[in-house]
Amino acid sequence: MSASTLPAPLEWVARPLARLSTSHFNLRAGLTSDCLISVVLIVSGVWYGDLRLLPAAMTVLCGLFAFTFIEYAAHRWLFHGNTGPFEAGHTHHHVDPLGYDALPFFMPPLFMCALAALFALALPVGYALLLAGVIAAGYAAYGSSHVVIHAHRFKSPLMRRWAGFHNIHHYHPEANFGVTTSLWDVILGTHYHRQPRPNSGNA
Repeated sequence: MSASTLPAPLEWVARPLARLSTSHFNLRAGLTSDCLISVVLIVSGVWYGDLRLLPAAMTVLCGLFAFTFIEYAAHRWLFHGNTGPFEAGHTHHHVDPLGYDALPFFMPPLFMCALAALFALALPVGYALLLAGVIAAGYAAYGSSHVVIHAHRFKSPLMRRWAGFHNIHHYHPEANFGVTTSLWDVILGTHYHRQPRPNSGNA
């Protein structure tokens, strides 16, 4: 739904947010705030709770694993969901990969704080903060990686292959939804496979 099709009382909020989400300021502020909230949550978890090494390490691994799925799911079913403002903004990114399209900079940190509060309902607060912080760090890594993939040309074959995985998505938007990792594309069968060229010779 675009700002012009929203009810009149919401239009005054939607229009400024739409302008903000395509600004250079918002992109820089978003990358900065994503990194800051991850550091704040992780440090708070370590400071607040009496964390033990093994459970803390398991929490970090769980957070990283959870983020890989969050990244995949948001990209596949939210950004390519054929509905809503997220899909519209992401479509614009496909048209202009070097543009500044991003969520308003304050939204991901607020979401991460809400996630920490939700985790605290089931986990000790220190571990809840640590888990949310690791997921936030994954999101910060995703945002930075996405910018670098589109803005930089790598010399290393390994890095070119990593960046190429996402660049393929821009030509084949039904595949390669992961950005930082191809894990869930492999698991869920959306990894792009080049189709063999038809044999033009005689059998």
